[in-house]
Amino acid sequence: MSELAAEAQSNEITLSTRALVPTLHRIGNREIEATFLGNNTHGQPTWVLWNADEPYLIGVLRQGKMGFTFEQRTSAGVEIHEDVSFKRVRRALDRG
Repeated sequence: MSELAAEAQSNEITLSTRALVPTLHRIGNREIEATFLGNNTHGQPTWVLWNADEPYLIGVLRQGKMGFTFEQRTSAGVEIHEDVSFKRVRRALDRG
């Protein structure tokens, strides 16, 4: 699939699959920059997500067979959301 899953499209966000070309997305009240890194060693499409306003890493997003894995940087450390829907990833991003 050249673009993200149909679920992402239904939520009106489509993450680009053009390698190393950042794109901006508004999620909640935040501007998030997503950059496609390519497929990882398991063949999973992988993106890195950055805060567009202040340059800091938000997390890494991977698309697997059962859903998405989102490794989110938080003030308490790394929070991992495994095999979740894109809607759940959006909720995690929206709450910051």
